[in-house]
Amino acid sequence: MGKPDKTLQKLVALKRQKAEQDFLTAQQARSGVAAEGDRLKDNLKAMDRLPVDTDAHLLSLRHGHDRKLIGDIRQQQASLAERQAELEAARDKLKRAFDSENRLKDAKA
Repeated sequence: MGKPDKTLQKLVALKRQKAEQDFLTAQQARSGVAAEGDRLKDNLKAMDRLPVDTDAHLLSLRHGHDRKLIGDIRQQQASLAERQAELEAARDKLKRAFDSENRLKDAKA
């Protein structure tokens, strides 16, 4: 009976390690998307602070630079929501892995 217990412990440990890796990957992806969203927002805010001449401002409006930035920000927010959902799923998977380890330890005791 000792050998199956060791095998089960190894499987549960591998499951936990995989869950930890997935969680870290999801966390890094979410952070990257959030940073890009912040950068886009800063670019949009910078348009108001820059001292530009009238011609440059009209050219920017004509070509829709501000609308493009707003569209990019909205797209980034949607992507951030997706990454947040992935992070929550990875967190739940990690919780289940830790629970499995705890149950295995309790069953041994």
